[in-house]
Amino acid sequence: METNTVPLYQKMMQVLIHKIEIGALKENDKLPSEQELGNQFNISRITVRKALEELQNRNFIYKKQGQGSFVLGRSKRNKYYRYFRIEEKIREMGARPSSQILEFNIIADERYLEIKEKMGLAPVDYLYEIKKIYSGDGQKIMYRHIFIAFDRFPEIKLDELEHEEIIPLLNGKYNFVDGVFKSKAQAALVDKNDHKYLDAEIHDAEEIINIEGYDKDRLVFFEQDHVVGFLPMYLEVDVQPF
Repeated sequence: METNTVPLYQKMMQVLIHKIEIGALKENDKLPSEQELGNQFNISRITVRKALEELQNRNFIYKKQGQGSFVLGRSKRNKYYRYFRIEEKIREMGARPSSQILEFNIIADERYLEIKEKMGLAPVDYLYEIKKIYSGDGQKIMYRHIFIAFDRFPEIKLDELEHEEIIPLLNGKYNFVDGVFKSKAQAALVDKNDHKYLDAEIHDAEEIINIEGYDKDRLVFFEQDHVVGFLPMYLEVDVQPF
């Protein structure tokens, strides 16, 4: 019997997506059979098939006739999503990429009121805040500050963010494939706040990229990227007015 909150097939999907995102299920791993999944999650085979069909539609798995369901590799899955592949761009620069999540917060107080208001949230509604840096050969060249509406994307987990970029995660886990993204870039100078997160001197040149994500007409995602060094030359930004 399904609950009035999250349908049972979605619960099964959430568990499998989480395992895929954190690498517990790897590329080309075979999923248990429909009967085994039904027993594991205490659901019918019809419900299992519905969940597997949705996972295939979201490009998390693929099927082989007569053999079962298998995990689709992240690189193959993410080709369906348009987003900045920062680590790939750093490799194109000839540098070794790395990244680190500095903060992962759920804001439930009156901070970031302007962003909450733009997202249609009350001052005490939940809002995700994520801070992440990207480095090339150990040099911090990009600082990313992200805000996400909790009610549209509940239960984002830190270990998922450590293995996947955020936009593909939102697209795949939360079926945000119809989301509309707008971006705008501008030249600026590194200030005292940016200096804490980047290997750059105050007043060095930087590029600031603002990205807004909309679910229908509602803002649910806002990202601000601060980029220094040669990386801006490798990023292709669609400049659209907000």
